[in-house]
Amino acid sequence: MDLKVRFWHLAGAALLGAAALEIVMILADGVRESFTVQRIPAHLATIVVGTVIGWMYDLLRETNIAFTRTIIEFSSMHTSVESLTNRIRYQEEALAMLTHCPRHNEVLTNLIRTSMSENFRNIPYIGEADYLSFLGLAIRHSDGYLGVQRKPLRWFRDGNTASYLDGLRERPMSYKKRILIVDDNDVTNMVADLGNQETLDYYWKHTGSVETYWISIAGFKKNCPKIPVPDDFGLFDRQLLIAYDTDRQILIFDLLDENRSELRIFNVQDELSSRGVASFQSVPRTAVAANRPDA
Repeated sequence: MDLKVRFWHLAGAALLGAAALEIVMILADGVRESFTVQRIPAHLATIVVGTVIGWMYDLLRETNIAFTRTIIEFSSMHTSVESLTNRIRYQEEALAMLTHCPRHNEVLTNLIRTSMSENFRNIPYIGEADYLSFLGLAIRHSDGYLGVQRKPLRWFRDGNTASYLDGLRERPMSYKKRILIVDDNDVTNMVADLGNQETLDYYWKHTGSVETYWISIAGFKKNCPKIPVPDDFGLFDRQLLIAYDTDRQILIFDLLDENRSELRIFNVQDELSSRGVASFQSVPRTAVAANRPDA
């Protein structure tokens, strides 16, 4: 604050303090008693004390303002440090991803670059076309594919997915498997798709030799009670996960360990199939008159 301004600020505070205390003294003594020669020393003392009180009040006010500013600045600095710490942590985690999974560095680099401006591992406002584009990029470097699709079979035909399916068909891999987990209110459509040769022909022509099964939500909950119902996802080399929340249009990516629920879905399917339990039903190549499953 400028010295001149500060001087007048203190003078004003002193004047207000002296005036306030003087008024209190006059009201206490009465107007007639206050203005006598005998009361002059008391008035002078009141003015001095009031001036001091005014200065002290102003000092406390300025101290409070300075303290408040310090708190605000500290809070701002804390936020900045926390933001910087998070950014460093995200960068370290991103580097660890790239180091841990060199096979998929190209797709991981694209995913990380896109997500860094938002929340690491989550990319908002992603449409289905962009989601399929990331899946297609991952396919180029993969030796194995596991996928979950949350729509009936007709989605592949109606969703302009030929390029994505063709890429998966043409990429040599040691295994390829897809499970369609269909909402209960979509089961009727799925059953109709299984009886529609045109829909089946489109799917198998473009997807190639991908083991394909389907199950309803009710059936999934019955057979996999400890596994949450997943979003759409592609899982490459049992390691790189690219998932998609259709309703919120958020793409999620991560590197998985063997205990993650996305992998356990396929472990359960393998186990049930090896025991001859057909809870996960195969999608046929020839149209069948399928019935709506109970579970």
